[in-house]
Amino acid sequence: MAAAAAETEVAAAAAANLTGMELDLPVDPNEPTYCFCNQVSFGEMVACNNPDQSKIDWFHFGCVGLKEQPKGKWYCSDCAAAKNSCKADDA
Repeated sequence: MAAAAAETEVAAAAAANLTGMELDLPVDPNEPTYCFCNQVSFGEMVACNNPDQSKIDWFHFGCVGLKEQPKGKWYCSDCAAAKNSCKADDA
């Protein structure tokens, strides 16, 4: 559970630091937003492999602490925490 909390803190800090990554181009106000930062799609992004449960489908690499595409399945911090909680309940 501590790992999930730490991951959430990292994501929140990354989202807070995105002011330097804001796009210079005008953004269509109707364009959908993604990620913890609630910004439009830009750069490399990763999808949560639990789309039925995840509130957010896509995440910017920088916001979730990734530098490259993960190998195999990847879950956002919310889904990973829920998945770990279910495993703990099963034990």
